[in-house]
Amino acid sequence: MQEFDFILLLQKQFNGEITSDESAVLDALLKQSPQNEQFAAEYRRVWDEASETRPHDFRLDMDAEFRRLMAGIETAERRTPAKTVSISRLLLRVAAAVAVLVAATWGYRQFTMPVSEQIVAQVREDGAVRQIVLPDGSNVWLRQNSEIKYPKQFASDERRVQLSGEAYFDVAHRGDQPFRIGLAGGGEVEVLGTAFDVRDFSDSDETSVLVRSGKVRYAPAGKTTSIVLSANDRAAFSRKNARLTRSKVPTLNELAWQTGRLEFDDTPLRHVMADLEKHYGATIEIENRNMLDCSYSNTLTNQTLDDVLESFALIYNFRVIRPAPGRFRLSGGRCN
Repeated sequence: MQEFDFILLLQKQFNGEITSDESAVLDALLKQSPQNEQFAAEYRRVWDEASETRPHDFRLDMDAEFRRLMAGIETAERRTPAKTVSISRLLLRVAAAVAVLVAATWGYRQFTMPVSEQIVAQVREDGAVRQIVLPDGSNVWLRQNSEIKYPKQFASDERRVQLSGEAYFDVAHRGDQPFRIGLAGGGEVEVLGTAFDVRDFSDSDETSVLVRSGKVRYAPAGKTTSIVLSANDRAAFSRKNARLTRSKVPTLNELAWQTGRLEFDDTPLRHVMADLEKHYGATIEIENRNMLDCSYSNTLTNQTLDDVLESFALIYNFRVIRPAPGRFRLSGGRCN
């Protein structure tokens, strides 16, 4: 396998264009040596930094540029005395990649769209939610303290937006025009389906992606691999320890800020209370631990937490105790 082929496979992965066969080859190359893994991580970092200024209609023949640079390096090595050739092949390869991307970044900046052609939508008020219709007909619900940037008109080959904060996306399907979301904290989400939530606040260590329907591909910054998520999958990436986890969520009530309702279908009370705590910003304790596995089915819309807990008292024979503001304790109880 030639070095430029390794680079091209990495580029395809970063762009979300790699096939399953190519992905298998790339995984094998990464496992061959720590040097390959180190190079891939460094190349990903440089790629992400250069991508911040990339417009939608700029094109650079990375294949040709990398071949040209590698040929120059090989020629220089042959002409340099062996004693002075002390730089590792890894550093030479990284240097070549950086050189290509620096050239690309210069080109991007020369062709970057004027600010007037970029639309910036923000939500700053507490509790506010703003719905935005993108140029392709996709719908975005932007949560408080969040911002999205997108062009007045998408490029013909892709739809790219930039997100800071949290947003729920319902993306119009266009098979020949992938939809990609650049994240303020680094990394990218590529849409393979329709409806999902992305959370990437600058003051938080964690970036998360929660899929309601369809599929998305999430590629965190600094990671050489991406992860494909389907319905009810949640991925969380910690920038502090570079850890990526995937889990199946029992409910989609993290999306209640967008849907306006909490939905439960034979859901254990342990999960119900966890969702209520997140949604209302409260602490709820069930004293009788045997009640945690009791199931609950209902849809809650615009009720106050006091009203919700009083209904639980009627259904499960709880006694609601309020030891402090924002804290609730449910004592007693009986499963129906």
